[in-house]
Amino acid sequence: MRRWGIGLAAVLGVLVVAVQGVQAHLKDYIVNQDYYTAKRGEFEVAFWNDMNFTDANSDETYNSKHQIEVEYGILDHLQVAYYEVYTWDRDKNWERDAFKIETKLRFAQAGEWPLNLALYVEYENPNGSRDAHSDVLESKVIASRDFGPWNVVANFIFEKPLNDGSPWAYEYTAGIGYGVTPRTRLGLEVKQGLGDSKDFAFNDTQPLYLIPGIYASITPHVRVLAGPAFGLTKASDDFQLKSLVEVEF
Repeated sequence: MRRWGIGLAAVLGVLVVAVQGVQAHLKDYIVNQDYYTAKRGEFEVAFWNDMNFTDANSDETYNSKHQIEVEYGILDHLQVAYYEVYTWDRDKNWERDAFKIETKLRFAQAGEWPLNLALYVEYENPNGSRDAHSDVLESKVIASRDFGPWNVVANFIFEKPLNDGSPWAYEYTAGIGYGVTPRTRLGLEVKQGLGDSKDFAFNDTQPLYLIPGIYASITPHVRVLAGPAFGLTKASDDFQLKSLVEVEF
């Protein structure tokens, strides 16, 4: 367990510096997609890192996933993004896993509707033969609302492998965040798989995670988000450590 302990200490060290910064309105959650989009003509770069432990008592189960995302605001309500995805484990070492293309559209200015609504669509092209690795189409309906310093968000997720005839799979995420200071927010998120259209279920055969987090700005254009993810079912990893660094241009 030394690896995740060192990683957690490094993240906490960064956050000690981060809480001294100034808040920018960038991403507010680690696993939930926000309602907001990049402004017209604005670039944002995000670095996503997941360290995963299927068995928290064994370093042998350690693996990691890393994503580099570049977002661009086409319109004030519409953005596109490109992702490069890399993974590491003991058997394969480093591997380029996939690339992804995403678009997100929000339907109104924040607060104009009772719920802030957005639609997200993503295409994933994995490395390797399509006989073994299907392309994937993923869509999300994003709902969010502010209550003073509080925010609540939910993503309803629909995913379809394109090459192997698999049925639609379903998942949801939800979160609540609180603005502790103008520069720092605390959050609590949940993420649960629901199976596919042939095996839909809310039970312990599906992965379920609880993710507390701290989200802080280093400068008006740099934001750090981090938190542990605790697996709550037998289908989940025991423990994950998630972090995200976002830079706005």
